[in-house]
Amino acid sequence: MLKRFYCLISLLLNNMVLELYAFGPSPPCRCVKMVLKALQLDFEVKSVDLITKEHKTDGFAQLNPRQKVPCLRDGDYVISESRAIAAYLCNKFSGDHLYPSQPEKRGTVDQLLYVSENVVDMIQEYVNFVGVVFFGGKIKKENVAVAKRALGFIEGYLTDREFTAADHVTIADFFLSSPMSMLEIAGFDIAPEFPKTAAWLDKIKALPYFDECNKKGLETMTKMYETKGQCFNNDQKVKKDD
Repeated sequence: MLKRFYCLISLLLNNMVLELYAFGPSPPCRCVKMVLKALQLDFEVKSVDLITKEHKTDGFAQLNPRQKVPCLRDGDYVISESRAIAAYLCNKFSGDHLYPSQPEKRGTVDQLLYVSENVVDMIQEYVNFVGVVFFGGKIKKENVAVAKRALGFIEGYLTDREFTAADHVTIADFFLSSPMSMLEIAGFDIAPEFPKTAAWLDKIKALPYFDECNKKGLETMTKMYETKGQCFNNDQKVKKDD
């Protein structure tokens, strides 16, 4: 806690504020917001509109050469990649409860952070969010077994504990729960086949900062998916390499 105190004092004395470059609907951006809120940190959101390709500007490329969001500026230090940002914030601001320092406990969280990337990809194979929203595609029902396999992973991790990595929430839960919103937007009911996963997701949604970090972004994602991107002008639609 003393380290956290000195870090916060340094921000105040240098008149600095954490700056999060983010696109509201983006699940990784929403995960980082949850970490910031869970750590009770003040931060300023710098909106980056992916639809109008603000992330493709030279100015943003100077912050993140990969031209992806989220991206965090902490004074002169800039870091990108959502999971790396989450770990950095916990390391700097005494977030041991979210990202344990004890090697075995941290190892479990790290393991699930890697797993979460695979879970996102597997669920996307079914939901096909980008294809539906920007290219007039459809849900890939033939890949429902792939999505169910991903849910099976989570169900397994919840066999003997309340949350995926521990008996309390960790950053692994934020990143594993974010793709669940895509399934819900696509009308997939998790509860019948994966009751532990559904109960765990309810616990995540009950966190005091969940709605603040997710509600507006989820509403936008839902609108985009249901209207197949018709809420945007045709000249704003992204190309497949974005």
